[in-house]
Amino acid sequence: MSDAVEIYVCLEGQALKEGKVEYSQSIADKYAAERDAQERVKRNPMIHKIAYYRVNDEGDFRIFYSFTNKNLHEAQTVIQEHVRKPKLKKPPKRTFLERLFGVGSGKKTVLTKKPIKK
Repeated sequence: MSDAVEIYVCLEGQALKEGKVEYSQSIADKYAAERDAQERVKRNPMIHKIAYYRVNDEGDFRIFYSFTNKNLHEAQTVIQEHVRKPKLKKPPKRTFLERLFGVGSGKKTVLTKKPIKK
């Protein structure tokens, strides 16, 4: 009789059954499931919840480990900080006549893209 393990991985706002489903034969106990959950969250810090169900040959299932990522909001703020901000473009050089007569744009920098609104 071989027992398989169903692993439900869901992001924030997803129901457990809507999450990604994976199967494993190598997770035998709660401690192996705990290590697996920590490795998954290291690889993808946006994971919100992971649940491990043991399924037998008759189709019966029973949950034996559940993991909730408590550092999810910290990971979201770090990712938002690393979102690419618009680069500042150097102003064009002033011509000889503009430098001579003191004419020219007073702007120091010019935005190339509009800033992202939250």
